[in-house]
Amino acid sequence: MIEAAIEVLKEGGLSALTLAEVSRRSRVSIGSIYCRVDGKDALLREVQAVVLHDIEREFALLVNRVRRKTLQLPELIPALVRELAMYLRRHSALLSAFMQQGDQDPIVEAVGRKAYQQNVLDFKLVLLERHSEFHHPDPEQAATTCFTVIYASLARFLGLGVSPSGQSSTSEAEWKQLVEDLGLMTLAFLTADSHAIQLPSGKLER
Repeated sequence: MIEAAIEVLKEGGLSALTLAEVSRRSRVSIGSIYCRVDGKDALLREVQAVVLHDIEREFALLVNRVRRKTLQLPELIPALVRELAMYLRRHSALLSAFMQQGDQDPIVEAVGRKAYQQNVLDFKLVLLERHSEFHHPDPEQAATTCFTVIYASLARFLGLGVSPSGQSSTSEAEWKQLVEDLGLMTLAFLTADSHAIQLPSGKLER
C-alpha cells in the first residue's frame, strides 16, 4: 500500500493520490485500507515517515562520502552543493507533495521540518570541520546561512511545494549553471575577507 502510494506521488503528485488509485495499484481493498489508516491524510503521513527515514539516511551517507575524500575547500564546497542538488532533484516529486500537504497538515509540516533540520546538521558537519579556513566571523551562523540559501534556491528551481502543473519548465543547462553558481557563491561567502569589504555609507556592519 505504501509502495503504491509512493508510485502515485512520483507520477502525478499530491493531487493524483486517492485511496481508489492506491487500492487499484496495491490490490488492497478500500475496506482493508481503512482498517490500516483513517483516510488519505493518514496514509500520506505514513508514506512521509517511510520516505523521509530512507532519504535522510541517504543524504547522511552522501555527505560522509564527500567528507572522506578530504578535498581542498575550493573543491569540497562545490562537491557538497552538487550532492545536495542531486539529492533534492532525485526526490523532488515526493518532497513537493509533502511540502504541499504540510501547508494544511501540522503533523506533516512538523515531520518535514525535523527532516530538514537533520539535513542542515549533516551539511554543516562537513563545513564546520574546516571552519579554520573561513574568514567569516561566525562560522556556524555562516554555514547555516549557506544551507538555507542553497536549499531555498534549489527548491524554488525544482518547484518544490507546488503541483506538477504549476512548475515552470527549465533547461538542463540552467540547472547546471545554478548548481555551479551556488557552489561558487558559497565558497566566496565563507572565504571572503570581511575586513576588506567596504560597505556603502549608511549600512550597518556586522
